[in-house]
Amino acid sequence: MNNTTHGKASIPVIKRLPKYYRYISQLYQNGTSKISSSELARMMGTTASQVRQDFNCFGGFGQQGIGYNVEVLLEELRKLLFGDGKKLPTILLGAGRLGTAVSRFLTVDANGYEL
Repeated sequence: MNNTTHGKASIPVIKRLPKYYRYISQLYQNGTSKISSSELARMMGTTASQVRQDFNCFGGFGQQGIGYNVEVLLEELRKLLFGDGKKLPTILLGAGRLGTAVSRFLTVDANGYEL
């Protein structure tokens, strides 16, 4: 697979976004309000520099010496991954077990799909 860019972000950066989202969601649910790039990097098994570079592809979300506001970062990642709140029209083909499971997932309000 090549590392062609999608706008300013490379494919590897885009592939890391869901992992960032999972970790930041956990931090938010645990009541964490701030996190540094080094703390997030340690959780994810990468470097602080990589975290900062990844977020800078999308304009950056933190402040040097202060870190990242977890709530703001979670919202920005949510917008990047799921859009700006608009529902995505979706067609599901197949009604077997997998199709049924996917349709149940897609009907949940918070995921941004309109089946």
